[in-house]
Amino acid sequence: MAEETKEETSFERLLQKVLKHLETRWEYYSLTTTEKISGAAAMLTGIAIIAVFSLIILFFLSIGFAVWLGDYLGNRAGGFALAALIFVPIAIVAYMKVPALVRAKIIQNILEDDDTQNKG
Repeated sequence: MAEETKEETSFERLLQKVLKHLETRWEYYSLTTTEKISGAAAMLTGIAIIAVFSLIILFFLSIGFAVWLGDYLGNRAGGFALAALIFVPIAIVAYMKVPALVRAKIIQNILEDDDTQNKG
């Protein structure tokens, strides 16, 4: 009977240690995931800010270009139409290339976080 209680207490201690280990492991994975998500969100926020200001600059430059082209051609509507046609191939190339570049940057950022954690 004394042997059974000894085994039970050993089993209970083992169970407590396993539960504590699982809880610690869960907290570690939660913190790691939170850190990766916050790093990706910070990177995406920076990219979004740069993209917004770049689009504003591109907008005003394209309006200026369209007005200049319209004055050069003698028809302001024709200048805007021609300027719009110039941006069509640029938009197609951007549509094809930008998502792959953003995806690669996000993957690179997550892998850099893993390398930093593994070295430390």
